[in-house]
Amino acid sequence: MKQFLYNLSERIRLDAPISLPLDMFLRALTPLTRLSIALRKRGKRTRVPARVISYGNLTTGGVGKTPAVLTRAREELARGHRVAVLTRGYGSQKTPEPYVVAPGTFRPEQMPLLGDEASLLLRRLPELGLVKSADRVKGALAAIAAFQADTLILDDGYQAMYLERDENILLLDAGRPFGNGHLLPRGILREPLDGLQRATEIMLTRCDDSPPETVDKLRAWLQERVGAPICCTRHVPTGLWEVGSGETHELEWLRDKHVVALCGIARPETFFSTLETLGARIEEWISLPDHGAISPALLEQKHWIVTTEKDAMRLPPDVEGVMALTIELRDWQEDGQDTRKQSR
Repeated sequence: MKQFLYNLSERIRLDAPISLPLDMFLRALTPLTRLSIALRKRGKRTRVPARVISYGNLTTGGVGKTPAVLTRAREELARGHRVAVLTRGYGSQKTPEPYVVAPGTFRPEQMPLLGDEASLLLRRLPELGLVKSADRVKGALAAIAAFQADTLILDDGYQAMYLERDENILLLDAGRPFGNGHLLPRGILREPLDGLQRATEIMLTRCDDSPPETVDKLRAWLQERVGAPICCTRHVPTGLWEVGSGETHELEWLRDKHVVALCGIARPETFFSTLETLGARIEEWISLPDHGAISPALLEQKHWIVTTEKDAMRLPPDVEGVMALTIELRDWQEDGQDTRKQSR
């Protein structure tokens, strides 16, 4: 059943045909998605005594949100703020909530309790605080009480409307911003497109993976309908680190290297394409469900395994022969001009 659901979700994500009865059944469930969003919009919103910056999607997964959160958290820390990330801990084990991780206290063995994305943030920025809680208001109050956080970054918070925010940043993949145009579960849209109006800034990701005219057309469409600045970005590989030892390597390490590419992310094709662009010779492509478990058998390869940083968080700390690719979010440069922010 798990494999069937994964295959179905991939066909929906890629807008591949599905059987007519299944299509009709999924379409019949979309009113539940509309009802859920309508109820959230009517709910009471709570303001907490800290600055709240939300990053989120209009679609399910695959827009590169974690590098965006990481970049903003680093900037806020550099300004001297006490920063905490608020997360649901998707894919993590159940714990009493709010589950609080004070700055500088994260241990690798906590990964199953926090999830891979949260663990990646804390590995890269140990000075971050983090709170896991499905109730974002309780999570925010816990961060303020536990370590006097004055800046809260709400991870995957666009539909978490009960917590009032100062910035509501919406990420859209420049190539497929709205998936197949259908709401969950027939499509990958979490809510109708009128949700665009809640954004205080729109961040287009992977602009370099689409023709410039496609990006320009989308940007013009958004500028006409949404009164928010538009930020154009790209995801840039910056290095590699050996998961077992932590030893770092330059990207040149990949050139002409025979490797096995392994990932469990929402858009595996982007990772595979990046490795090929860097000159890797991929002997095998292994794609798992997003946040999927990596069995020990998959790690028994005669070639080096290259995976994403997020997937690396789910591996044993003493694993050998696995390299993780580091990704950073950068401004998109077009014809030598910085197109980072353009508003109406």
